[in-house]
Amino acid sequence: MTHGERILKRIIIIIAYVIILALFIAASYFLFRTKPTCSDKIKNQGEEGMDCGGPCSKCEEIPNIENIKILQKAVMPAGSGKYDALVKINNPNVQFGVANFDYSFDFSDKNGAIIAKKEGSSFILPAEIKNILTFNVELPETSVSFEFRIKSFQWQKFSEYEEPNITVYGKEFSFVSDGSGFAQLKAKIQNKSGYDFRKITTKAVIKNKSGIPVAVNRTENNDIKVNEEREVIFRWNDPFLQEIDAQDIEIEPEVDVFSSDNFMKKFGTSEQYDSYKVNNE
Repeated sequence: MTHGERILKRIIIIIAYVIILALFIAASYFLFRTKPTCSDKIKNQGEEGMDCGGPCSKCEEIPNIENIKILQKAVMPAGSGKYDALVKINNPNVQFGVANFDYSFDFSDKNGAIIAKKEGSSFILPAEIKNILTFNVELPETSVSFEFRIKSFQWQKFSEYEEPNITVYGKEFSFVSDGSGFAQLKAKIQNKSGYDFRKITTKAVIKNKSGIPVAVNRTENNDIKVNEEREVIFRWNDPFLQEIDAQDIEIEPEVDVFSSDNFMKKFGTSEQYDSYKVNNE
């Protein structure tokens, strides 16, 4: 056997051993490997995502949630060194609302130091635009600026949603001349939602002809039945700018459907809504 033949023979033997080893490893892998599951945190069986889609349960859709937007801020004198303030906010999400969020009005002086704070809590429905009001804040006349801050909260998704139907009509605004105050606003609200409500809060915003709020107020009605109408009356004792736009007076009924048992029964309990935590500092 020549030297070349001996080298060729060795190469053939090595190749044979490599093939046998490879077959052994492959056989061991297929015999002893762990079968793919929907909880192995590996995308390994035609899944759309890790452990979801394909043979596993449907992948959870990550919602594209926009933050609450501030549309308008205003602060206005309320007499005797006190001020009222308004913030108009917008929830641009058509399927997501917030059952409860905490907020604060932080009033500051010209140097930016906070000199007064008013806190509260509220809610917002899907695609809702609403006013948040605070009243009788004691401030120096030279300081009327503020920041509105919303603390962290959880979004709730509505798979089905019907906006409460509270109609407003018959607005009558007048300045009072008999000594019982400065101005008065009357209107009627009617519950056309098909559900009884324990409480409807109604807010009023008076604006000047430039669209700037000059006075705000709030009232409540309790135990409003289906199709029942109520009169709402707002009164202001302290003077405000009289060059108002009577056609642009806002009257805003507000119903907290998150805590209304009668309303929420139609859509199920709150546990059926998916919650998403968002930090809106």
